[in-house]
Amino acid sequence: MKPLIAAAAVAAVLAGVSVRPEARAARTCTTSRAWLASWTQTFAGRVVRETVLFRRPGHDPVGHLATADAYGFPTTVSLLERRTVCGKRWYRVRYTAWPNGSSAWVRSSDIKTTRLRSRIVVDVSSRRLYFYRGGKLVLSSPAAIGKGSTPTPLGSFFVTQRFIVTNPSGPYGPRALGISAFSETLRSWVDGGPIGIHGTNERFSIGKPVSHGCVRLPNDTIVRLFTMTALGTPVLIRS
Repeated sequence: MKPLIAAAAVAAVLAGVSVRPEARAARTCTTSRAWLASWTQTFAGRVVRETVLFRRPGHDPVGHLATADAYGFPTTVSLLERRTVCGKRWYRVRYTAWPNGSSAWVRSSDIKTTRLRSRIVVDVSSRRLYFYRGGKLVLSSPAAIGKGSTPTPLGSFFVTQRFIVTNPSGPYGPRALGISAFSETLRSWVDGGPIGIHGTNERFSIGKPVSHGCVRLPNDTIVRLFTMTALGTPVLIRS
């Protein structure tokens, strides 16, 4: 019988009839990636629909993000990396969570992106804040930082909230910027000890290590900084 089967197969080929193999090779799935953050340009993302956070693109969910935070501000993330897997685009984002610097992958369709060219740098050693636009220094100011028992956390963060303070003569001054950082010592505080950049009613404290971890600026400076700072603006706090 075997010679007959072989002959039938040959005849089929000669007759122009293709013989379909029982198994096909798996289709190759291409992957591409690009790093999105640089000194002069970054991308912020606004969550436009509730999205799942993944440890790897599409795998191992670790949490989710709503479209707004507890204060009504749009949920904002900072884009670090873009990856396309089998035609589907993903972003690795830094998001607001403890521990500081948490990152995960989200579907690109759940994020509306914005290109940013500004950056805030806080130098705790010199107790100064710097604001850059397009890599050029635009503003420099002395700042109060955290005291020894409640230090200002170091790392890469971003602006998450923009408050116009109802009592401009109070401890936060006329404006405040919430950032994605949390105190490393005040974990039992409301909201886990969030860190911000704000004004003050204690002008004498500027330039000193006196706060619970927040960065204080002169009131006229925080008003100016506020007008130039969008949600998602990167904030580097360095020693």
